[in-house]
Amino acid sequence: MTNNFPNQSPSPMPKSQSARGVYNPIRLGDSDEEFGPLDSRLTRLLAALLFTIIFLVTSERPEFAPLMILVLAGCLLYRLDERQRKLATAPLILAAVRLCLMLSSQIAGRGSFYLFSGTPVAIPLNGGAGNWGVTWIPAFLSICLFYLPRKDSITLKIVAFEAIAVILSGLLPGEGFASVLAIFNATLFFAVTIALLFDLKPGLRELFHAPQYQQTPIRVQIPPPPRPVG
Repeated sequence: MTNNFPNQSPSPMPKSQSARGVYNPIRLGDSDEEFGPLDSRLTRLLAALLFTIIFLVTSERPEFAPLMILVLAGCLLYRLDERQRKLATAPLILAAVRLCLMLSSQIAGRGSFYLFSGTPVAIPLNGGAGNWGVTWIPAFLSICLFYLPRKDSITLKIVAFEAIAVILSGLLPGEGFASVLAIFNATLFFAVTIALLFDLKPGLRELFHAPQYQQTPIRVQIPPPPRPVG
């Protein structure tokens, strides 16, 4: 019998595939990166200019402050990895839109507008919405989400948690979002201060780690059997 393919050699294994039986863990592309893909110097300068303009506009025209919720949702989605982004995009965007609409119906000011028809008299900023922190909390969280490093940052985790809670508060019935904003308005200082202490002093984390006890094997020596007499 003749070989029809005398010069055929076994095809090499693709580099993307590992050998059979070898452990090949799945690694996220941005898990070990200090910053994200949009963290070049020019991008960070342009983002700083954009955040400054938005903050000045919302300070002078508080009726535009709810639009910062959409910016917060965008910064939060930017910080999530690909799988988390696919899972959280729909609920976060819908909750952010609903919260934006609900806040716009509550804020009153010079030249204010209302997206809800037939709403009652809006609450003025000095007596209601101004005490919720709606004019600065979303801006603060958005800036922190964009500029904080990704790698091993407790402050980033705290800020991401509060951003998710603020956005999803739009799903609460009635004015439940006001309670969430009021709580964060009163406790954000303590949360960020403690998180920064743990980031600046990594040795403090060891105080809260459970002690690890080293198990030493117990050696039991069995004496040899006695020799028979005689």
